[in-house]
Amino acid sequence: MRPAHRKDYAVIWQATLQTVWDDVPEDERTRLDRRKWESHFRKKIEPYIEGDRTEKWIAENPDRELLGYVIVGESGFLTPETHGFIYDIWVVPAHRGKGVGKFLVEWAVDWARRRGHRKIKLEVSEMNARARHVYESLGFHVERRYMGKSLE
Repeated sequence: MRPAHRKDYAVIWQATLQTVWDDVPEDERTRLDRRKWESHFRKKIEPYIEGDRTEKWIAENPDRELLGYVIVGESGFLTPETHGFIYDIWVVPAHRGKGVGKFLVEWAVDWARRRGHRKIKLEVSEMNARARHVYESLGFHVERRYMGKSLE
């Protein structure tokens, strides 16, 4: 693991935008122009990717080949106690199913523990069964559920 460098941000942006686009509910995605949506969403998450609100970490193999990344930081909304938060995690498609995602989550848990947090949280799409399986196998459980209802 190494801290991300500015040259890594292009991959992070591309992966994050694609992952979130894929997670937008189908009924909403069909009404969106992808370019306009990306411009809108970039402005919202720029402080988390380009700024200092988070730490960006890159996983590489011994040959320095990119395996994935994790974006971690602190959060605290419902209680005065802050906790660690996994803002984004991504594995290169060719390396999925090989334990890289599990490694990144375990690394993030250790990151939060080293900073004295008593808990780490994340958000995952209901549609992302593969990621949910990894998180659940590592002891994460549902605490809240985000729900939507179409009004059309």
